[in-house]
Amino acid sequence: MSGPAGLQGGRVPLAGVRSGGMQPRVAFDASTPRAEPKGTVLVVDDVADNLRLMEIMLQRAGYEVRLAGSGAEAMQMFGERRPDLCLLDLQMPEMDGITLLRELRRIDPDVPAIVVTAFGSIETAVTAMKTGAVDFLTKPVRRDQLLKIVAQHVGETSAAAPVRLSARTNQPVARSSRMLAVLQLASEAASSDATVLITGESGVGKEVVARFIHARSERRDGPFFGLNCAAINESLVESELFGYERGAFTGADRRKSGLFDQAATGTLLLDEIGDMPLAVQAKLLRVIETREMIPVGATQPVKVKARLIAATNADLRQKVANREFREDLFFRLNVFTIEIPPLRERREDILPIAMNVLEQIARNSGRDLPGLSQDAVDYLTTAPWQGNVRELVHAIERAAIVSRGSLITAADFPRDAEPVRAVGEVAVPSGPSRGPLPASNSSRLEDIERRVLVDALERSGFNVSRAARILGMGRGALRYRMQKHGIAEA
Repeated sequence: MSGPAGLQGGRVPLAGVRSGGMQPRVAFDASTPRAEPKGTVLVVDDVADNLRLMEIMLQRAGYEVRLAGSGAEAMQMFGERRPDLCLLDLQMPEMDGITLLRELRRIDPDVPAIVVTAFGSIETAVTAMKTGAVDFLTKPVRRDQLLKIVAQHVGETSAAAPVRLSARTNQPVARSSRMLAVLQLASEAASSDATVLITGESGVGKEVVARFIHARSERRDGPFFGLNCAAINESLVESELFGYERGAFTGADRRKSGLFDQAATGTLLLDEIGDMPLAVQAKLLRVIETREMIPVGATQPVKVKARLIAATNADLRQKVANREFREDLFFRLNVFTIEIPPLRERREDILPIAMNVLEQIARNSGRDLPGLSQDAVDYLTTAPWQGNVRELVHAIERAAIVSRGSLITAADFPRDAEPVRAVGEVAVPSGPSRGPLPASNSSRLEDIERRVLVDALERSGFNVSRAARILGMGRGALRYRMQKHGIAEA
């Protein structure tokens, strides 16, 4: 029996696939014009129904889909043609998803792979990410979750993707919707030469985003220079930026080019620009307006070709009101502003960042590192991280050093990163106070986490989506923790 147009027959064999009854694969009518696919996804699962469901969802979203019913079949298909993304089921006979991922990464260390695991198996997901997976999905897989995560890892246009990037390319890691939006804005900024102002608390990754913009711009082959305006003596800022001529001042025995010159056709980042002296602010304003500068001791202007990115953790509007920052310079800088949220408002990024740091340490040290225990995962995802990503990275690095067992545990993290704001008080979202929690060992982590969950659920009227947004985590992560603590959905 022949199948629909575009099919070669009513059944399509998939080696090693379990099924309660084989059905025809979904395919498009060959006579219908088809747009160029967004990318190729290799789906590996030993259950035929799961493969078909994934195929339908991905094909309708515009992806080219290749199906494998076993690890061996996936290896063969991968060798024939590299996909843009692999979607691997973890529970398969003969060769499970972790083993398959290791084999695929042996062939291509940069292959992006998403693993699919049973709901609540966070330990397995952590192991997979430590092995090299870029993300994970929990069963049952929902269409919106699948397409969102796949889109994050398969570049749909040269300017827009991918936005979850690994340490192998020295780029930011993002899973949360807020950080993905930041990187989308950064991608848009990269397509122009407009001055960019990046704002956010200390340690959120302003320089990382600046480098991301540079790497995706047409200036990527040029140099990237940065100057911390708060870390340099006020009298030296001008000469560092604009350079100086021989004899410009005592000790200037030769000509020295400034950072604007050195950046040439690349990018110059002025970090903590809110601390720049007012006198230098006036000269910087002239550079932005005229694209010319005058080195210290010079009489003739020099053309400026570098692209300018500024960053600050200060409220520049308040500084303008206090006459500590020039209003005209603020307006010149505020052409394209990117605000990076603090880590506590994007907790979905914590675990991927931690995995990324461990991967870097393993690669640099050449040794295997312990994984993360469940209490370490709980600790990481509930700590306040007032120092943001910088504090998280330092904590992971320290824990990797002091850990002596097969797993990093909560006890391996420094006490100053405790997930409580003060003795006896939990770091809960702002809202009606429900009183302090005891700080005894029996209440740490488990009781604290349960209180935070209940607080958010009560404030949201037990709406899981709203509670997840309050906590800065995904709905799947929230449901997992509700299940762990025996909290039923209303």
